[in-house]
Amino acid sequence: MLVLTRRKGESIVLDVGNGIEITVIEAGNGSVRLGIDAPRSVDVWRKEVLLQVRDSNRAAAQLPEEGLEGLQNLLKKCSRTQEGEGQDNGSP
Repeated sequence: MLVLTRRKGESIVLDVGNGIEITVIEAGNGSVRLGIDAPRSVDVWRKEVLLQVRDSNRAAAQLPEEGLEGLQNLLKKCSRTQEGEGQDNGSP
């Protein structure tokens, strides 16, 4: 990790080609306010929000074991129903 010291009004540039610039707006009382100047195509996230979104996506992608068994049973039932519809049972 690169650690830099900046004072109010001083900046760092992250990507010279894209012009991503971070400026210290205010510092004090245990917090720092930063201004970020970046192209609209660059996503800027607070880390805690990004981690929460990632964890929520992972949880949503997980299928409980009983959910998988239920889906398999439903597919088998549908498959049997379709096979039965294709047979000629002699009724008009």
